[in-house]
Parts: sequence; structure tokens; C-alpha cells
Amino acid sequence: MSELGDVVHDKARAYKGLLSELMDRDQEVEVLSDEPSLRGNYVSSSITKNNHGCIIEQSIYDNEYAETIVTAPEESYTFDFTQQAEHLMRATEFHKDLEQMNEAPVYTCDNREPAGTPASLFAVFPVFAADISEENPTATYEGKCFEEITFEYTGISETQFEVLVHTRKPKSLLCSDVLFFANTEIAHVEPLFWRGKHKITFNMKDAITQADVGYGGIKAFAFCEGVIPSIESLWTTFKAFFGGCGMGPCKPKLPIIGWKVPAYMEKANVEFLKQSMNYVMEKRPVSKVEIDPDTIQSGDFFGAVRLDGTSPIIMYGTGARISHCIMALRIDGELYIIESTDGGYNINHGIMRTKWADWIELKEKTSYHVVHLPLTPEAAAKFDADKALQFFESVEGLPYGYHNFLFGWIDQPNGSYPPLLPHELVPVAVSLLEKIAPKAAFNDFNEALNKRMNTTEDLMIADIAMLAAKQGMSVEDVMAMPEIDGWEYHGIEPRDGRSMVCSAFTTSVYKAAGLFDDLEINAVEFQPRDATDLAFFQKNPVRPQACIDADPDEAYCQLLGNYRIHLTNVGTVEPYAHMNERCGTNWPSYSRDDNC
Repeated sequence: MSELGDVVHDKARAYKGLLSELMDRDQEVEVLSDEPSLRGNYVSSSITKNNHGCIIEQSIYDNEYAETIVTAPEESYTFDFTQQAEHLMRATEFHKDLEQMNEAPVYTCDNREPAGTPASLFAVFPVFAADISEENPTATYEGKCFEEITFEYTGISETQFEVLVHTRKPKSLLCSDVLFFANTEIAHVEPLFWRGKHKITFNMKDAITQADVGYGGIKAFAFCEGVIPSIESLWTTFKAFFGGCGMGPCKPKLPIIGWKVPAYMEKANVEFLKQSMNYVMEKRPVSKVEIDPDTIQSGDFFGAVRLDGTSPIIMYGTGARISHCIMALRIDGELYIIESTDGGYNINHGIMRTKWADWIELKEKTSYHVVHLPLTPEAAAKFDADKALQFFESVEGLPYGYHNFLFGWIDQPNGSYPPLLPHELVPVAVSLLEKIAPKAAFNDFNEALNKRMNTTEDLMIADIAMLAAKQGMSVEDVMAMPEIDGWEYHGIEPRDGRSMVCSAFTTSVYKAAGLFDDLEINAVEFQPRDATDLAFFQKNPVRPQACIDADPDEAYCQLLGNYRIHLTNVGTVEPYAHMNERCGTNWPSYSRDDNC
């Protein structure tokens, strides 16, 4: 620890020296411009380093005008020990403040959740405010404080551009707005406390990255809530994700991070689904219903939900009523469950088979909610179990489909995202992730984009953005390009290859088993809602009496879970070529686009 402390202190001294040099420079930076100066009399200035490693130089003048210069970091987060130490200090202060703060929320976001509050799960996420570039140099946004915020983009040189922010009509004397400016190259948070003009100058590291900004622009995001609601939202989010192996190690004997999902987590997730999707999961009188395994046929589908934070986000993003897709397959006369899955509670990971008795026992121990969707007699007769098994054995042992996890439901550049997840924020988030976990960013995002751009190199997000800009596309356009069955990935060791999430895997098995006939289908474009919509499943199957007693008003037999899974639109979509490659999310109704 002492050696680490010495390193941090050495970096801190070096950083202090850098700031001293910057502060000794002449405050008046010469900028070539034909426009008259906006500056009044100089009042004060400061030079700091923001949370993203950028150097921030700010000057304030006496005529309601401020200038901010944001310079991109020279070194990555991985090697910036000062920035890492500052993150540790902020985390310490956060927990200290958390013990003292118990005030009620102050601000609200009217249009993001049907029944949410500022302290709701993920309400801490910012909303999209503006996208400005050379092609679209102006934009206007109504903030939570200022009724009118205008943005003006101006390219200054090959490596520099400005954004002039003009704030008007504050709603109260002490209110403020906080904006987050970012693209794949640079990030900066700018608080706005007073009306007037605020000029922000961005210095890019070279002309190539500035050319990318000229096309793709810089995005502005606005934080909806104040400090207190944001902390409460973070705490709500923490409760929804922590426990039951959703995060961290998985040790069955520990009550909090064991196999069972804690009751408080299930409740938090159910509340999130109600607020964000208008999906009400009612409490059940029983948590387990047993059926005769002999009634389960090869090709039958099981939908599952685990209220551990991850499942509700999949449901919220896609509009599905389940988050996990599973299939039954009889092998040598014995009933198995085949699936593509992950989770610390599994003995194996990825594409795997499990005997029915072992599988249903594990799902009960791990707090899964499971519902059974039997095939129609026509689909069951058509299902070629031998070909299904042959396909399964060819991919058994491959890792879970993290490579294209996002891309099965991102079919449109701006129509595949619910409001709490602004599409403009995704490339920015990946750029930030590259700084702290570059391998995860490559495996979960960038490799799939490289395939869409047909590159022979493993490009990072900024390079992908520049390549896309040369072809007249944004990163969001590239993300919306279809995933193709058969693409081989290589980023996960010790074995990698075809990448399939749960719904892509079950659809691939149906494809191999002949249910799609000769239609051109990219199974990797299917998300859980697409899977249950298929006309392969009975709409009103005959249920055992135990299923009826447990859930009298539901159409399908729910085997496990404390809350009811209420499915809609099951078995309603006949297969057609290239289905589910262009579908929007259409929040909050989550209605399906025709022939998408």
C-alpha cells in the first residue's frame, strides 16, 4: 500500500506542476474570429481536471458571460493514477453524504416514466438535449431550470471548435441545469447557474478527430434531477442489482449474495417494471407448481424472469414480458433443457444442456420465474429433433452471446430505445468504458461494430465513428445494421465463435429443426419478445388443474416464481423472410411494427 501511495503522491505532484504551468500562461487565449469579443471585464478563472481526465480552463466575466476550454486527456484512465485516486475520494465522500441526506426529491422528469419519481431506478440517467455539428449548428432545449437553452456550434480550426450556450428564463432564482457534453473522443460536465452566454471551447487532439466531430457533432445531455434525488436513485439501482448472484461472487451460504434473490430486490424490480413499462407482476399465492415431465415435448419453449436487476433491464429495453428463453429437447429418450445462459450460480456457462430434474431444481433455488409455452401440434410435428440435436452439439460449449447482446433489439438508429436509455448516450458510454475496461468494451460492443463495417482491424469506438462518418453514417446507424447468422467472434477465451444470446439460440434451434422452412432468417436478430410472438406456440393450451389453481386468469402454466408472468401476443406472428431486422421498441405501448 505504501508503494501505491508513493506512486499516487508522485502523480499528484506532477499534476500540480502541470496546473502551475497552465496557470502561469496568459489567460487571454488568441482565437481567430471575425466576430466581436463577447467578454466583459475579467472576474475570475480556474483550472481543474474533470472526472474524465480532461483539463478544464474556465474564465468568468462581469456581463453574464463565461468561457470554458476543455482539453482532451493525454493519457488513458488506466495510467492516470491521479484520476483513479480522485475517484476513490469521491466514492468515500459519496458514502459519507449518503448517511446524512434524507431530504425529499425536488425535481421531476414528466415524460420518462409512466409512474416514476426522481428517486426511481435509473432516474439518475441523463436525457438527450441536443446534437450539434457543422451540418446542424443550432439547437434549443427546455431545461428543468431554464425554459430556453440554445446551443450554437462553430468550427474554429482543424483541431478546435466552440459551443455557445445561451440560457434564458430561469424558473426560479436558485435553480440550475447540469449539461453533459460528450462524443466518442471527449467528455465534459458543465453546470449552468445563471442566465446568459456560456462559451465552451473544445480542443481535439488532431485534425482527424475534429473531422469526426464536424460530421457526428457533439451531444449534449441534461441531468433531470438534483443531488438528493440522484443519490436516492443510485441507491434504488444498487438495491435492484446487488444480491442473488446478480453482481459479485456467488456463494450459496451467504444470505445477501447467495443463490436466492432477496425479497427487497424482487420488490424493487417489480416496482421498476410497473413504473417504466406499466407491466404489473402480481404476487402469487404459491411459488411452485409441478407438472408431469412426460407432457413436455421436444421444442417446447420456457420463458423465464429473474428479478435481479438484469432481467428487468432486458424487458424494459425490448418490451418483452420475459428475459430468458429456454427449450426442451429429448436426447436418447431423456428430457433435457438446452439454453444459452450465464450467471455465477450455474455449474457451466454458455450454450449448455441440463437434465430436467436438475434444471428445475436449480431454477427454484435461484429464484427464477418460469412459464411453459407448448408447441402447436403442427409445429411439434414439423420439429426435426435430430437436426435440432445436431445443431446443438455443433455449438455446445460456446460462450453466452455477449458480443451481440445489444444488437438483437437495436434495429433502428433512434427508434429502438426507451426514454431512460437515450440512444445518443450509448457510443459515449462505450467510449468511457474503453478507458476502464477496454476488453469488455471490445467484446460486448466494438467487435460487432467492426463486423458491420467489414474492417480487418480491431478498431476502437472513436475509429469506428470516424470510419462511419466517411461513409455518411453515425455510430447509431452502424449499430442498427442487422446481425448476420454465422458471424464468428474471437474475443472470449478459451473458446469463441458464433455468438448467441438466449433468444437467438432458441430461434437458431427452431431454424435448424425446420420450422422456418427455407425463409431467410437471421436468428441473432430475435430478442425475447420476438421469440414468444412466433406462431409456433399454442395460444390457449390445456393446462393442468394445479396451474389453473395457482394462476386462474393466465393462459400459460407458470411453474416457478413469487410473481405472475403475464404474457401477451404469444403465437401471433407468422414467420417471414428477414423478420425482426427493422423493428422499433415503440415505448410505452411496445407495439410491433408491421413487417419489420
